[in-house]
Amino acid sequence: MQPTLFEIPEQPKKTIILSLHPKPYTDILNGTKKYEYRRKFSKEAVSAFIYVSSPAKAIQGYIEFGMPIIDKIENIAAIAEEEKPGSREGTLAYLDGLEKGFAIPILSIREIQPLSLEELRSDFHFTAPQSYINVDTNPGLKEELMKRLQAFYQAHR
Repeated sequence: MQPTLFEIPEQPKKTIILSLHPKPYTDILNGTKKYEYRRKFSKEAVSAFIYVSSPAKAIQGYIEFGMPIIDKIENIAAIAEEEKPGSREGTLAYLDGLEKGFAIPILSIREIQPLSLEELRSDFHFTAPQSYINVDTNPGLKEELMKRLQAFYQAHR
């Protein structure tokens, strides 16, 4: 999947900061990962700034997600298996104990100028989320991230 370029929507979706490990983030960038799987998530389509965990420790990207598929874990595992053969068992183990899980389609991704954990802590009193947080809880950080996203659009016009 090549990063899709489109304008920032006039009526933006809810925007979150989502934590990912480096490997899944790289897989999304190179187009081999087309869904994000979660135990809990928003029931709506969202946008997400991506915090990439160690060793990167920075917000590095922005993803537009589609409407989540919320279904029985067996069906979510089947989506994962179709996307990446051999992943069914791992997905079932990850979702174990739940009746339903989330498969969230990735519509587009773009990288932004990284914002390091050191900057995030010192300038915005940021703590990396275990899963995700609503960016509206930190208006200063939201403003900075939107500036970086706008810079991406300006550079790619």
